[in-house]
Amino acid sequence: MPSRRSAVSLAVGITSLVVVFAIASLVLTRDETPAARGDVIAYSCKEPGNPWYAICVMKSDGTEKRRLTSRLTTTDPAWSPDGRRIAFTRNEDVGESTTFTDDDVFVMDAGGDDVRQLTPEADGQMSGQPTWSPDGEHIVFMRGPSVHSAVPSRFGDLYVMRADGSDVRRLVPGLAKDPAWSPDGRQIAFTRTNNLSSPTNVNDDIYVVDVAGGLPRRLTRTANTFETSPAWSPDGSRIVFARWTNQTQFDGKAAVYVMSRDGTGERLVLAHRHFADGPKNLAWSPDGRTIAFETSPTRDCTAVALVGVDGGAVRRLTECKGSRRAALAPAWQPVEVTGGR
Repeated sequence: MPSRRSAVSLAVGITSLVVVFAIASLVLTRDETPAARGDVIAYSCKEPGNPWYAICVMKSDGTEKRRLTSRLTTTDPAWSPDGRRIAFTRNEDVGESTTFTDDDVFVMDAGGDDVRQLTPEADGQMSGQPTWSPDGEHIVFMRGPSVHSAVPSRFGDLYVMRADGSDVRRLVPGLAKDPAWSPDGRQIAFTRTNNLSSPTNVNDDIYVVDVAGGLPRRLTRTANTFETSPAWSPDGSRIVFARWTNQTQFDGKAAVYVMSRDGTGERLVLAHRHFADGPKNLAWSPDGRTIAFETSPTRDCTAVALVGVDGGAVRRLTECKGSRRAALAPAWQPVEVTGGR
């Protein structure tokens, strides 16, 4: 008969082996997850047989397109800094113009699995437009009152929460949208709507606010013009943004600009014919050489295209063959340099 001490030692040894094998299994599983190489673009897609927007991914050359979500409207994809997760907005409604949006922020892994809801459902309230902090620990998002599903505008207060949905705090009150976290983690750029009650004087401008709080600082000041969709360069020295007017959907005149992070040194990147209500959701390539953006070759649909930061020819990545082939909101996968979390 083995002694009590021998039995205890055997049990401890078996337990230790189980723990070792479990850890090894986790390590191997993590190692099998492909590292982010920065050659993938996530975007909102609408395809035949899928009446609502979904989250799709494709290679940065426009090949290997694949849909990740289905059934419910999902938009605004945003990559985690390690490129292994995607936060996005999901609308629980069916998209009818008579219903109101009750959007919420969700997160999934880069393959479309392990979908989790981060913001709680609340009647009359929408949450969306998530963007990650550079360390992957927090997410900034917009929260505001619900609007009719047919209304494209979404704006409200800006909030910051932990990446698991906890510790929510308000950062910027009122009429804000398009939040973008700076690569150094210190500031958030966003769009603020001014003079909303005046049809002739309403406009959008780009602002920045410190993550710690305080008064936002205005970077653009063009009257009767909409300046939206700020996105930071990978090194944090510049901000790209879109400029358009309330006549853009009729005259097709819209433009993409870059400026220094303090609002100076503005430079035109692309003067582009665009027939939607302005190019949105601009995204830098990880090497800082290319901008992904939305274009509308016709009034029927939108597509994702690329242009060099220094200008040049526009290269379209998605088809534009009517409203059933629309693509929006490109988001460029970061390059994972630390081996993942």
